[in-house]
Amino acid sequence: MCEFNLNVFNFIIIASVFIGTTFGLLLIFTRRINRKANVLLGLVTFIIVFWNIWILSLDFQITNYLPHFYLIPLNYSLALGPLLYLYVKKITNFSYHLSKKDSIHFLPLVIELTIHFIISRDAFVNNIIGIETDTYYKLMPIVQFFAIVSVVTYCLYALKAIKAYHSWLNKNYSNNDAYSLRWLYRLIIVFAVLWFLWTPYTIIDYVIFDFQLNISDYYPIYVLLSIITIWISAEAFLRPEIILLEANRENSIDKEKPSEEIFKKASWLKEQMVTNLFYLNSELTLKSLADNLNMHPNVLSKVINDGLDKNFSDFVNEYRVNAIIEKLHSGNYDHITLLGISFECGFNSKTTFNRVFKNIKGVTPINYKKSIKNNPE
Repeated sequence: MCEFNLNVFNFIIIASVFIGTTFGLLLIFTRRINRKANVLLGLVTFIIVFWNIWILSLDFQITNYLPHFYLIPLNYSLALGPLLYLYVKKITNFSYHLSKKDSIHFLPLVIELTIHFIISRDAFVNNIIGIETDTYYKLMPIVQFFAIVSVVTYCLYALKAIKAYHSWLNKNYSNNDAYSLRWLYRLIIVFAVLWFLWTPYTIIDYVIFDFQLNISDYYPIYVLLSIITIWISAEAFLRPEIILLEANRENSIDKEKPSEEIFKKASWLKEQMVTNLFYLNSELTLKSLADNLNMHPNVLSKVINDGLDKNFSDFVNEYRVNAIIEKLHSGNYDHITLLGISFECGFNSKTTFNRVFKNIKGVTPINYKKSIKNNPE
């Protein structure tokens, strides 16, 4: 019979199986703009779900009731890293398409499954469960080690892709907090750290305890990994989807020393910003500004980057901050809150307004307003 010895840890893991399955199905089958990317993340969630089912089967000794349950492959740890990385690539670049070339990332998974079947064959022949075989003791530490290396490495590549994406956002969007993936960046760091912490567990288990630690000894890490994976899935599914207006993320103009023509266009651009007040449009993007000026976005980007030595976000937001400062000094807007003034001047987010203002002026908006009252001109 099965031995259902419930405790806090395996109860949390049971709950994570149901919650993870729910979000995994939602990510895979819900029709959304980012569905192709969400499918990849849904598979990540299911890998953790399957892993937890395997853990519970050992803890509750399911094989006493289903003798050949161990033959079912439930461990796909070498697919976690590639799936998470490809999800980030897809979510940060809508024009990216999975190709046959990407299948090379999953070759280690084939090796992992092959090892599973070798262990299962050994267990079947000797009429024991997989974790009691000699092949399991010999091969699984190697698989665990490569899984740790794989996940941490792919997480680093994913973080690099998010950084590149944020850099692109600054060059193309003036109000970009809604498009930011800082939440994903932080969670991937935590996910990578948890996998890295698996290393001392594996070393201690293999060197000191001869690979004899119980499943319960690994419960804290299993629980934390489950929580973080579900957290990432929940955030990805519940957050509003964003449609990026510029699909082309490549700048086709090579970097070179600015010409006199670029500097002239830069001066003309500043005049146009002041005359037409383009910065008051909270949805202003590089493409929409280029359309208003009858310029190609790549040319406009070059004028801003090379002629003004700024990115698009900084260029536009400086006008907004200066407009706010002008209103604060005029004294005619004392009846309007700082946030209200910021919205009038083109910001659409309190977070963005506070961050940008402090970056440009070195003080928070509220402190700047207080300084005006304390030192009237």
